[in-house]
Amino acid sequence: MPARPPSDDERRVALLALANLVRLMGAELVAGAHRDNVDRVELAIRAKLRAIDTSSFTPGAAERGFAEAEALIEQALVNVREQAAAAQTPPPADACAVTGSARLH
Repeated sequence: MPARPPSDDERRVALLALANLVRLMGAELVAGAHRDNVDRVELAIRAKLRAIDTSSFTPGAAERGFAEAEALIEQALVNVREQAAAAQTPPPADACAVTGSARLH
């Protein structure tokens, strides 16, 4: 049985939750103590995903919206882990010779 499309309220809950995470992640990247610890950032993301006011939504719409947000955030977390691993991997020796630096940015 195909999944039914989310309602407008469910979609709004998902988008509000994700927008809140973007705000939190931006603050963490700018001033956070955990920017070098992906595990802690991921735990914080999972803990804060549902930290929005859903009082204007039915409990069912809120729960389904959160489930949609969680599904959407999973791939983002995979990408964050991959980026963190790549950032911790030193560049090949010849990359340093070409750029004059181990950093490309």
